[in-house]
Amino acid sequence: MFVRCFRLGGGGGGVLTTAGRLVFAGDGALNVIAHDALTGKALWHSRIGNVTNPPQTYMLDGRQYLIVAANDTLWAFYLY
Repeated sequence: MFVRCFRLGGGGGGVLTTAGRLVFAGDGALNVIAHDALTGKALWHSRIGNVTNPPQTYMLDGRQYLIVAANDTLWAFYLY
């Protein structure tokens, strides 16, 4: 498995990998981004600002959530 991460200045904060073969990280373009862990292909992104911590996941009421801090805001997304 090989995943290439690019930092274009700022951003990052860390990387999260999941059992479902997803890799989440921040990029230098102010996005949180999901990649396929096997191919490295970008699957999803959201422009939330400078990612300042490693993304994390948790389960609540049968749903899996992704949380990411960007600057002074905590963003939560649910995975389906």
